[in-house]
Amino acid sequence: MRKNEQAISFGGVIILALLLPILLRGLNSVTKFLAGAEGRLAAIAVETNRPLGPLPAPWRALAQGGEEMGTFLDGRTSQVAALRPAQIRIDHIYDGYNVVSRNGNTLVFDWSKLDAQVDKIRATGAMPFFSLSYMPPVISKSDIVGEPKNYNDWALVVQKTIEHYSGSKGLDGVYYEVWNEPDLFGKWKMGGAKDYRQLYTFASRGAQQAKGVRPFKIGGAATTGLYDNWINSFFPYILGNRLRLDFYSWHRYDSNLEKYIEDVTKVDQLIQGHPYFSNVEKIITEMGPDSKKGGSNDTRLGAAHLIAVARELMGKIKYGFTFAVSGSWGILGKPRYNAMQLLGKLGEQRLSVTGEGSWVRAIGGQKDFTYQVLLVNYDPKASHSEIVPVSFINLIPGTFILKQTILGGGTVQNEEATTEAILQRSVPMTPNSVVLLELTPKQVNSQTSNPKSQ
Repeated sequence: MRKNEQAISFGGVIILALLLPILLRGLNSVTKFLAGAEGRLAAIAVETNRPLGPLPAPWRALAQGGEEMGTFLDGRTSQVAALRPAQIRIDHIYDGYNVVSRNGNTLVFDWSKLDAQVDKIRATGAMPFFSLSYMPPVISKSDIVGEPKNYNDWALVVQKTIEHYSGSKGLDGVYYEVWNEPDLFGKWKMGGAKDYRQLYTFASRGAQQAKGVRPFKIGGAATTGLYDNWINSFFPYILGNRLRLDFYSWHRYDSNLEKYIEDVTKVDQLIQGHPYFSNVEKIITEMGPDSKKGGSNDTRLGAAHLIAVARELMGKIKYGFTFAVSGSWGILGKPRYNAMQLLGKLGEQRLSVTGEGSWVRAIGGQKDFTYQVLLVNYDPKASHSEIVPVSFINLIPGTFILKQTILGGGTVQNEEATTEAILQRSVPMTPNSVVLLELTPKQVNSQTSNPKSQ
């Protein structure tokens, strides 16, 4: 952007920040149509008197694959618990934990090793999210990614799994996902000799036969990406056979944020407007900037990507699982871990935020009496910097504590006083930087005693 254009833009920002919230929202809508090829700068306004309800938190989900099976939480429980995860997904539950064996013609189940892992997950405060994979060797035609010799055995395995965890273990609201990346692991297809739909059908039947269980959810297909031939064949099949489908899942590894939105739009086109699918949840059960280990996954770009994707998916999906807890793709001790820590600091209420730009996105939150905004300047090209004007508007005048936390840079706080209903600050943001601002009244009085009453 040319210097004179920047001056006009910045001057306009100062004036606009003093206007009513409705004008800010209107201007933001207009600028979306006026953005030039170079993009638009952000001018963030946090409406402190406009809570939007509970804050959607799709980021409160972690995935673990086949690395460090049974040990990925050993000595790391407190680190993971600090992220406040709601769900931790595990796969290889049948081939990695020796669950199923055979005594003659009878299947025998030993849950002890898998129970130990589930207990570690529960110790973090999360619920286990089971990928029903892979095929127990004792019932497989070939190997762990092969078909069962008898699909009724597969149905029984699923039934007993649900009866154990949603029944005997008393866990409420557990998710059961049929397989993991079936298009890759086992080369399952929509049709033909090795039809994923048959795998899902018998899993669904097993789930329906489970007795003495608490509410649970079953779904799939957990493909490596969102593929037209899978979703276009799967949903009509589910409808035609009246099978249970509580959630539809897929994976997405991509640095382009638009890909995540395109995925959601495709699934919405199939599930919206049909009563049978009205309650189907959308879940990305593995995601990250790169499917290969290392690289951008372990950099500040990966951290910015995590937060930017979280912002884009709020209210659009139920969960987006960051891959992985530990191992070669692990986030522990990496920038993505710190990004999830900042997301975890956000309160339970969402505040209205306007003025996002082409690079800078923002999430507004409220935690007790503290107003929050999490800013991310996501730029895969690592070339864009800007100074972001941030305005907390519709305040009750007084003295506040303003805390600023920079990803990888520590926290500073200052006392700020205002006689107006607005407090403004400028935040320099380099490429892929992340900043959390938290504004708290120094004294709580009768006017601020109820954060939702302003």
